[in-house]
Amino acid sequence: MRRYLLITVLLCSISTVWASNAAYEASHYKYIGVFNKTSKSQVVKSSMALEPFRKIIKEQWQSGHDLVEMKYGNGYWLGIFGKANTKSHQTYVVASRWEAIDKIVDQYWEEGYFITNIEHGLANWIVFFEKGTGYGSQAYEARAKRDDFIRAVNARWEAGYDMVDFEYGEGHYVGIFAKHTDYSTQALAVRSTWYTTAKMIESYWKEGYGITNIEYTLGRWMVLFSKTAHRPQQGFETAPTVEAFKKVFSKRQQAGYGVVDLAEGW
Repeated sequence: MRRYLLITVLLCSISTVWASNAAYEASHYKYIGVFNKTSKSQVVKSSMALEPFRKIIKEQWQSGHDLVEMKYGNGYWLGIFGKANTKSHQTYVVASRWEAIDKIVDQYWEEGYFITNIEHGLANWIVFFEKGTGYGSQAYEARAKRDDFIRAVNARWEAGYDMVDFEYGEGHYVGIFAKHTDYSTQALAVRSTWYTTAKMIESYWKEGYGITNIEYTLGRWMVLFSKTAHRPQQGFETAPTVEAFKKVFSKRQQAGYGVVDLAEGW
C-alpha cells in the first residue's frame, strides 16, 4: 500500500477571482463545502452558541439523523446531518482541553467506539465517537508546530494508519488516524491562499484523488487527499455567510450531492 506526504508551501498574496463558484475575491472570508455525488439526503443546521447546537444534535438524533460533518466559524456552529446507520451508534464529548479527551479516549475505544469527527470552536473541543465504522484500530497525534505534525503524520502512514480527520485548536494540530479504512493512498498539501489551493485541488482530482479534509490553520490552507477504489464525483462550493451556504447546499442536494467536509477561512 503506497502512502506519501506532499508538502508544498507557496507564499503569495493573490486575491484574483477564481472559477465559476467564487463570486467574490479569494481573500475574503468564506465557508467551503466539499460535496460528493450520492443518493443520501442531508439536512443543514446552524447555531450561534454551543448549547443550542447541542440541542440541535439531540433533536436530529431523535429524528433518526447522525452528524455527518460540523464546523465552527465566523460566530456559527454549522452541522450537516444524514440518516443514521442502524448498525452504528453515535455519541460525543465536549472538553475545554484536549488533555481531557486524552484521559477518556481509551475507555471509548475499549467499548468499540472510534473517533470520526473533531472540531474546535469557542475554546471547546467537540469529539464525535461512533460504533460500526469498520476501523481496526485508532490513534491520534497532537503537535504544536506544523513541521512536527507533518513528521507525525508521516510516521503514522509508515505504520499503516490513514488520517481520517484533523483540526487545529488550543495551539495544536491534532490528527486522527485509523487502520482498515478504504483509502489506498493519501497526500497532504499546504498552500497560503485559497486561489492556489483551488488550483491545486483541480490537479489532484485529475490524478484520481478526492478531498478528505480541508482546514485553514494559522494563515495556511491544509488539504488531505485520499485515493479509494471507487472515487465518487466530487466538487466544492464557497459561500461568504451561513445563509448563503445553506442556499448552495440546497442546490447541491437537488443535484444529488451531499457534504463530506466543511471548512472556513480567508
